[in-house]
Amino acid sequence: MVTQINQYEEGNILEWKWASDNELIPSPFFTSCYFIDGILIDSGAPASVTEFRNYVKSLIKKQEIKECIITHSHEDHSGGAHMLQNEFKIPIYADEKVIAFFREESKYPDYRQLAWGEKRKPFIAQKVSNKVISLKKNYTFDIFSMPGHAPELIALIEKSQEWAFVSDAVQPRYKMIFGNNSDIQENVSLIFKSMVNLLDYTKDFADLKLFISGQGVYSRSLIEQKIEEITNLHLKVHNLYSKYLKEYDEESKIFRKILKDIFRRETAIGKLTKGDLSVMNLIKSLYEWDL
Repeated sequence: MVTQINQYEEGNILEWKWASDNELIPSPFFTSCYFIDGILIDSGAPASVTEFRNYVKSLIKKQEIKECIITHSHEDHSGGAHMLQNEFKIPIYADEKVIAFFREESKYPDYRQLAWGEKRKPFIAQKVSNKVISLKKNYTFDIFSMPGHAPELIALIEKSQEWAFVSDAVQPRYKMIFGNNSDIQENVSLIFKSMVNLLDYTKDFADLKLFISGQGVYSRSLIEQKIEEITNLHLKVHNLYSKYLKEYDEESKIFRKILKDIFRRETAIGKLTKGDLSVMNLIKSLYEWDL
């Protein structure tokens, strides 16, 4: 297993990163947990529980953990919540849309088990309030809805510090999304709208710091770049669809031509996941989003 601990903002923010070192995975997929003045944001993957437990033990030697906020239901963010609740009695909070889902054990396809572990154990989550106040009242986080990657995804925004913990709501590049027959259904139009809303919500921030799970820390310019990137892709897909509609009767052929023109080929991950996480899903989601 690969673990990293990073410090930001003069040590006031700790990031714990974890990835599987499974030899079948060509490059590590990292997930992150953040710790800020008694608040944990996310809880890692099911396969990371042993390492995460040791990390939590090291934290509570220095400071109480007031609560854990789960940003969304995916197993790489909620996988350690059962352990936090049952071994450390740490309260768990999440968006109300996933409270019932968390009460049941969650299983998922083999390819995700390679990265994150076999299953997510059940736990009891409470509805997160609109504002979360840290242990020593140093920070107040606004809970900001950012659907798209997941319907229930929430970001935590600290206005006075100009921090935004956005989990997976923003990505450095958009080339593939979940869809097809996956239990994860991403929607590129909602991803886009969430980023536009975040940009507007933080418009008065002089120096926005964007904490993206497993990816690092970025500035406002990344959101602007992603909005432009998706806008251009959206237009390109619709234009190409109109072009190839005159040449092909089958929609599947049209989509394959669009994929080849823009991205050249499907990715290895697209093939490994049998289309669950693929370029084709992105193209179809862009087309289903009206101009």
